[in-house]
Amino acid sequence: MGVLFTKRCVLCGELLPAAGTGKAMLCSTCAAEVRQRYCCTQTPHVTGADDAAAALYYTGKVRDAMQRFKFQHKQHYADWFAAQMLPLLTERLDTWQPDLITFMPIGWLRGRERGYNQAELLAKAVAEPLGLPCRATLRKRAFTPKQSEQKDAAARQKNAERALLPLANAEVRGKSLVLVDDIVTTGATAASAVRLLREMGAVKVYVLAAARTLGK
Repeated sequence: MGVLFTKRCVLCGELLPAAGTGKAMLCSTCAAEVRQRYCCTQTPHVTGADDAAAALYYTGKVRDAMQRFKFQHKQHYADWFAAQMLPLLTERLDTWQPDLITFMPIGWLRGRERGYNQAELLAKAVAEPLGLPCRATLRKRAFTPKQSEQKDAAARQKNAERALLPLANAEVRGKSLVLVDDIVTTGATAASAVRLLREMGAVKVYVLAAARTLGK
């Protein structure tokens, strides 16, 4: 007996039609909403980065889907988020000219609990179609408090400055890097990563995110 696999819309959970969907991951209503409401038109500000881009606004259904992706073991959501990010990277290849795709790390304990790093899944999904290498370059310092627990932007900045360390044997000297993250909020963590990658010898560092918060 064959096993029947059902597909649901990434954003609203509606059951998708069994026929004619192909690789579709959205219902028609949510697909229209993405075009009208969620496509990001603002460049995230990340101090020190040579450039930055985000695919979506982190609000409404996109925010809810990102939460499920990160915390409810919806690893396959990476395919949809990466599909929104890939055109941004593709149209910037001539100017960014990346040698390597890398990603924001997560802490060891959180990685063990979750079983995956969402930024790594996104990075691999955007690197593969373009034939670009994808490797870890940073690690999270042990016992670093969560950014989401910091009370304001100043606290997030201070916490981010000590959160990351170079990964042993990471080869970035002389390279142009694209740093992939899931969400840019204040930009403090991404800025800290950019600064550290430059200290490690990277000549260019660009930031590519699945989403960014409104007004940041």
